[in-house]
Amino acid sequence: MPLDRLQTRSRFLALFERYGALLTEHQRSVLDLHLRSDWSLAEIAENDGTSRAAVHDIVRRSRLALEDYEKRLGLLKEAERRRRAIETLDRELATLRQRMARLAGPA
Repeated sequence: MPLDRLQTRSRFLALFERYGALLTEHQRSVLDLHLRSDWSLAEIAENDGTSRAAVHDIVRRSRLALEDYEKRLGLLKEAERRRRAIETLDRELATLRQRMARLAGPA
């Protein structure tokens, strides 16, 4: 799987984790099979007794809804901002610990 497709899949999994509860039960079950269980559209259609086109439409509309929720609420963006801030603070803390160790020097 190309990296861009893998990144897109990871993004939609993260969106699904945060906003999946806002989808309908049917949308949740279809996306769960598609994203988490890695079922193809044809497999989901066969399981649901519907057409592949209908499943494709549900997946497309669900993804659009997830993107809309993120646009409005920004939970994924905020989580990424916090993760970067924590990484920055961790680096600064490591630098301060090194400086403290140098200042303490050999006893």
